[in-house]
Amino acid sequence: MPEAVPCCHEPAHAQRPRKPGTPALTVGYTARITLLLSLLVSAVPANAADERIGLVLGGGGARGAAHVGVLKVLEEQGIAVDVVVGTSMGAIVGALYASGYRAADIERILERIDWAATLRDQPGREQLSPQRKADAAQIPSSLEVGISRDGLRTPQGLIQGQNLGLLLRDLLLHVGPVDDFDRLPIPFRAVAADAVTGERVSLGSGDLVDAVRASMSVPGAFQPIRIDDRLLVDGGVVDNVPIDVARDLGAERLIVVDVGGGLRPEEALDSPAAVTMQVIAIMVERQTRQTLGRLDAGDVLIRPELGDIGSADFPRALETVLPGEVAARTAAERLRRFAATPERLAAFEARLQPAWTPAHRIARIEVDGSHSRTAFLVESRLAPLMGAPADPRDIESRIGELYGEGHYERISYRLDQDGEVLVLRVIPYDKSWGPSFLRLGLRLSDDFDGGSTYQLDALARLASDIRPGAEWRLRLALGELNELSAGWRVPFGETSRRYVQPYATLRALGQPLFVPDQRAELARLRWTRGRVGMELGYDWSPVTRSYLQLERGQDRLSQRIGSGGIPGRQRENYGFTAVGLIRDSLDDATFPTRGLLLDGRVELYQPWLGSERTAQVLRLELNRAFSHDRYLMLAGARAVSARSDTLSLQAVDFLGGLTNLSGYGERQLAGPQVFLARGLLMRRMGDTQQLFSLPTYLGFSLEAGNVWEQRADFALDDLIYSGAVYLGVSTPLGPVFLGYGRSSEGSSAIYLNVGSLVRPSRQ
Repeated sequence: MPEAVPCCHEPAHAQRPRKPGTPALTVGYTARITLLLSLLVSAVPANAADERIGLVLGGGGARGAAHVGVLKVLEEQGIAVDVVVGTSMGAIVGALYASGYRAADIERILERIDWAATLRDQPGREQLSPQRKADAAQIPSSLEVGISRDGLRTPQGLIQGQNLGLLLRDLLLHVGPVDDFDRLPIPFRAVAADAVTGERVSLGSGDLVDAVRASMSVPGAFQPIRIDDRLLVDGGVVDNVPIDVARDLGAERLIVVDVGGGLRPEEALDSPAAVTMQVIAIMVERQTRQTLGRLDAGDVLIRPELGDIGSADFPRALETVLPGEVAARTAAERLRRFAATPERLAAFEARLQPAWTPAHRIARIEVDGSHSRTAFLVESRLAPLMGAPADPRDIESRIGELYGEGHYERISYRLDQDGEVLVLRVIPYDKSWGPSFLRLGLRLSDDFDGGSTYQLDALARLASDIRPGAEWRLRLALGELNELSAGWRVPFGETSRRYVQPYATLRALGQPLFVPDQRAELARLRWTRGRVGMELGYDWSPVTRSYLQLERGQDRLSQRIGSGGIPGRQRENYGFTAVGLIRDSLDDATFPTRGLLLDGRVELYQPWLGSERTAQVLRLELNRAFSHDRYLMLAGARAVSARSDTLSLQAVDFLGGLTNLSGYGERQLAGPQVFLARGLLMRRMGDTQQLFSLPTYLGFSLEAGNVWEQRADFALDDLIYSGAVYLGVSTPLGPVFLGYGRSSEGSSAIYLNVGSLVRPSRQ
């Protein structure tokens, strides 16, 4: 702590000439007395209660929760601050405190935050649109980039902060209409950095949530926020402890809390990312030391001892509250002179309480369409809120559903009182790296017995200039399945829940032909299908879709390797109409903890549709997920039943693969009548509180199933029983499984798979 350095010049009258007859000793004595009194006055601190007090909360990620412990002590000491300034996590805590929350309120907020859900972009999978779920099932990888005439484009941050923004909006709703931060219960500033010029930006007006989001947009981790044509990132890169901003607001005495993470030891610098973060930390630490060197003797600096808690350890954020409290109590003696007078303290404690109690229902909805091509969709989907109570949960649920369409970088909203009218103002922001996207995926399968396959997938979604919201869909697949397909998906109707999608596809698949009741492969066939069709559907909600499909095509089957398969080249024309229903409320496609997947369809093959054979095919899949603590359970069944005049390729379905009748290779069992029942039990391994880890599961499965040629052949005595043990890891490229399976028929296999265990029924 810098010490006070008294500095006084001799009074001017001591230098004047003496009046005649005045003793020189008297003049010198008076000057010395005056100088002594001046020194005594400067050595005694003024009562800070009579001065303007500023509270400065520094950045530090999860370590910033220590600010709450400091606030608890300030409240106990009866300290009323006049301004609050914060950077990054300090801006979050500072905004809450400035808006009326007390320290105990903020601590309770921290206790109930689900950091894993808050620090991700997507709403719960239940809120994703049926189309986005179908895309993710087809290509499990989360690798998606923007495409334009200039090439590939990526987001400017790994996290867009949509869920964090909604959380802050909910917490700060009671001061939502306030656009001048000096009008908050405590005047407030959030400090950000201009990513283009490197300048410090002190945010004192506008949208409070956007200001806080900008202040904590860690470069590379969070998407920058654009405010008034400035691209803003975390203020910590230019001023992690912004004492000058507090002084610019008129603060004469400062209480400063520094929760910076410091530098990591050499043994922790074990990756390029770790070294990069260390370099950033060095620059921040150097800048912070220079800033703290400008503190005055009357200021108080508090630096909690936070041990090994890192800036990204948000699940441990609550652990920092007590060290913050301890550090503040250590400085209690110096803090006492900041105590307010009883009158000042009473006025401070009577400030606005954080509560949202709308006096009116929503009378008007205004959607700012200047940042989105599909603002009309937002307006139509939110229309049911007109005249309804302003319930933040209902508003955010509908916004989450819109965000699940996959078009938006973020969607923000405000509730403003316009006289006697309550107005819901919404601003959707399209993805800055869009509006066209490329999704890439990789699937691998190896049974360690000579049977291996790979699959590279690419799905391009090109925004249509003909109709906003429509998209051209192009898919290219190479490997086990070769496919080239094109379609045009056009939503229509007032809420764009209806859609029509004409499409054309050419695909080729290598199909093994096995000796009956043996594992030996007899031949390998080439199955080629060309098709054109149209799908007309309706998305009743994010979890329910119904559709009608018309399709016409031709199958070709030829033998490429081996003998004893099929003679020559077989061709078969087909045409069908299908009706289907999908209900998918699983919270995760691979490791679900709750929800249901029901996928059923009926296909009718008729000569008048161009089919050479008449057939009716029923396809049904049902999966239900449960969980308890670390354990997940998935119970499911799949059935295909074909009724036809003769056997046709369209009716054939397959079994084989990990948890799909384990012990057999991929698609080793084929037939027009299929049944499979299975139960999967998985246990989450490792620390479940880690935010940026790869979730790992140890799993077991039990399965029963078989294939038959005719419905009458089905018999429980024919069921094949199998089981598997596997290790599954959720990665950005999709889930990876390593497992061993064995069947009651004696067949066994070791699997290395990349791809979901819950597979789409139609691809």
